[in-house]
Amino acid sequence: MRLKEPDLLEISKWFETALGRMSRVDRQKKMRMRRKIRDEIYLLLTWERPTPSMILNRWEERLSDILKALPHDSKDELLKLLLKKMQMPKA
Repeated sequence: MRLKEPDLLEISKWFETALGRMSRVDRQKKMRMRRKIRDEIYLLLTWERPTPSMILNRWEERLSDILKALPHDSKDELLKLLLKKMQMPKA
């Protein structure tokens, strides 16, 4: 199932909250992180049939520095959010 723009906005909001919890990162570095995150999130609009694991694998590769700086359980929270957003709608 493709992600829609409201889903991407919620994922962006999740990252923004997570970045807000980082205390040891300076303002300029957070700005660079936000740009990388935004680029990766909006690239998902072009994916035909992404899965949560495909997305997370790409982000582990492309956003590894950001994911490492987040609190320990953040990756699990992110996976749960992706799973929730990508569930097939009940008919």
